[in-house]
Order: sequence, then C-alpha cells, then structure tokens
Amino acid sequence: MLVFYDFLYILFLLCCLPFFIIRRKYHPGFLMRLGIFPPGAINKIKDRKVVWLHTVSVGEAQAVRLLAEELKQTFPRACLVVSTVTKTGNKVACGLVTRDDLVIYSPLDIGFIAKRIVRLINPQVFIIVETEIWPNLIISLAKKRVPTVLVNGRISSRSLRGYKAIRVFLKKTLQGVSLFCMQTKEDAQRIIALGAAEDRVKVTGNMKFDIQDSKVRIQKSGLGLSEAEKLFIAGSTHPGEERIVLQVYNDLIKNYPNLRLLIAPRHIERTKEIEKLISIFGLESQRVSKLKSSLQPTTYNLRPILILDAIGQLKDLYALSDVVFIGGSLIPHGGQNPLEAAVFSKPIIFGPYMSNFSSMAGLFLKHKAAIMVKDLEQLKSACEQLLDEPARQEDLGRRARQVVEENRGASFRNLQFIEQFLGKQMGVGK
Repeated sequence: MLVFYDFLYILFLLCCLPFFIIRRKYHPGFLMRLGIFPPGAINKIKDRKVVWLHTVSVGEAQAVRLLAEELKQTFPRACLVVSTVTKTGNKVACGLVTRDDLVIYSPLDIGFIAKRIVRLINPQVFIIVETEIWPNLIISLAKKRVPTVLVNGRISSRSLRGYKAIRVFLKKTLQGVSLFCMQTKEDAQRIIALGAAEDRVKVTGNMKFDIQDSKVRIQKSGLGLSEAEKLFIAGSTHPGEERIVLQVYNDLIKNYPNLRLLIAPRHIERTKEIEKLISIFGLESQRVSKLKSSLQPTTYNLRPILILDAIGQLKDLYALSDVVFIGGSLIPHGGQNPLEAAVFSKPIIFGPYMSNFSSMAGLFLKHKAAIMVKDLEQLKSACEQLLDEPARQEDLGRRARQVVEENRGASFRNLQFIEQFLGKQMGVGK
C-alpha cells in the first residue's frame, strides 16, 4: 500500500514541478526536504535526546510557542527540533528555539526519505501540530518505536469527507500514533470514526487561545498617524477582499475623515498587486517597511493607505487598531485566526467563510464578541456602527478578550498528557 502511495506522491510532485519552477518556489532549505542537511545540523543533535516538533506554516508555529517553551523547561537536557513546510513558518519557528536547538524543513513523505530522516534525527518523541497525517513518516517512526503525539488536532467537515475516501489505508497510519490531543469533542469523534483507538484520544482544547500579549508596543506616530486618527485594519486578506475593503473605506472616509486604513495581505508577495489596486481607486499607498522610524504624523497630506509587507508584525499592529476585519472570510477560503486582535480587546468583524476556524468563530458569535457580515454593504454598516458608538467598540473588544481568557490552557493540558504518557519512554528529566 505504501508503494502505491509513494507512486502517487511522486507523480503529484512531478505535476507540480513546472509551477514550482515558474513561481520560483525553490530555496536552499528545500534540500532538507530531500533528506540533505547542512554539515553542522546533524552534529548539533548527535548523541542528544531529541523532541521533534512538526508544524506546517505560520499559524501552527505560533500556536505551539507556549508548548515549546514548556517542553524546554520540563525537559531542559533535550534538543528541540522544529520542522516546518513553508519559509514563513520556518522564520517563525526560529523564534521558538535556542542556539542549541535545530529548525529544519519537513521531509517529503516518500518512503526512503522518511526513513533516512528518522534515522538521522533519531527522536525520542515526535509531536505533530494539528492534523498533519504523513503515512511514511508516522509508520517509519512507529517501526522504530518512537511515540507520535498529535496535538491541537482538528478535522474539518471538508477534510473528513476526503479522509473517509481513504479510511482503509488511513487506519493503519493512525494506529502508529500514540496519542491524539484534539481541540473539540467533535474533532475527537471524527478521528475515532477514521480509525484512531478511542483510548488514545483526548479532548484538550485549542492551543491558539494560549496566545500571549505582545511585548512590542508600537506608537501611532510610527505609522504616520496622529492620536486623533482612527485605524481600520484588514488583516490576512486574500485576493478579492482588498477590492471590497477599499470600496468600503472609500465610502467611509466621506463621513469619517480621520479614518486610516492598513491592509495586511496574507501573502506579502501580493504587495505590488495591492498597490496597483489602490491606485485604481485614485488613492495613495505606503509600504510599512519603508516608513522611517522618525516619521511624524504630518508627513503625509494624502493620507496613504498602509500596506503591511513584512511577516510577523500584524499581531503587534493590532494593538493600534480601532476596527479589525479578519480576512479570508468574505471569499470561500476558510477564514483566518481572529485571536491576535482579540487578545488586545479589539472589535472584530469577519465574513461567513470561517470554516477553518468554525468552532472559534462560533464561540465569538455565541458570546457576542464579534460581528459576522455577508457582503460589502454589511461590512460598511458594521464599521459605521462601531465608529459611531465607542461604547459598542469597547464592549465588543472586552467580550473578545474574555473569550480568549476563558479558553486558555490547552498547551498545559497537552504537556501533561505528553509527560504522563511519554515521560519514561523519552528518558529525559528535569
């Protein structure tokens, strides 16, 4: 069965190769995905106890920050190896570790590559963040009797349909996982339905709620804003949403002349595209990366729209916002994480397409801690309501922060299960 899986996986990679070349997705770290490491990397972990933590991209890497810190405190003699798939995730992961740890790119899930990586890293435990099911890697680890723990597990209804189609094959892979720490009861039921042993499944909550307040405090003047100006942030936007946001903003500034807009695209390589779109609206734009540190609020008379073109800064900028729109939700993408704004007690608006964060969005709506809009007109109306009613802004933000506070603790619960279930096998103590 794995031979057939390898064949399909390699065929898929070959089909993607032209796109990979055209879009210039190659980077030096890609060799790690083939099992080829820089000379000093393996020496760093040689003869050490290794905790291997696998994330995919930015969201998963940020979610696991507290767990990584607790793992280092609980098992101080262990080496933490963090693997990612994307370059942006890799950058965030570098902030999770010390100089004595290692950040790598995750191996391609091809049989001989997975076996080589497992042999080189030789972990005492492998921790998967969210539901990343890689058959060759998990089975290779199981054959070496390395415990695999899945944390922050979730299975969307769309993913469930896909997994059901390969349930017979998937069951063997799931048997190689030692412990499933799922976000909700529904996620737990779904993983059991796919073949996970019921006694290995726990419900521990969503680690993303363990987000910490940013220690960075940016002043409004750093963005060229005066204290009197209000800031509308459209965070993690996707194609199609910027046009809607710009139409809304163009209407809003007629009645709210002190309102400024900051657009933070989910993928910063789209910056030029957004600049062109802003010019079509007859407006000026300014990249945040090109703002001078000494910028004064009076520098710009044209009040340009700000474009965040750097990774990792959005969570800090939310502290300056007065109204927040969460991107990926007005188009059928699945939404983005609203917690970075909620932790600062900010009023949050999102669209109807929040399937990737359905349980989280449901909590916010249940507690009246966010506003859901369906289209441009409703987005405009929600912004007007919040700008007209400061008390409504404050109440919505307070409720958002309360949702965060009431759902913290998943990282610690996951750590307790890891300690309980795997401590002796790891042989790593305080």
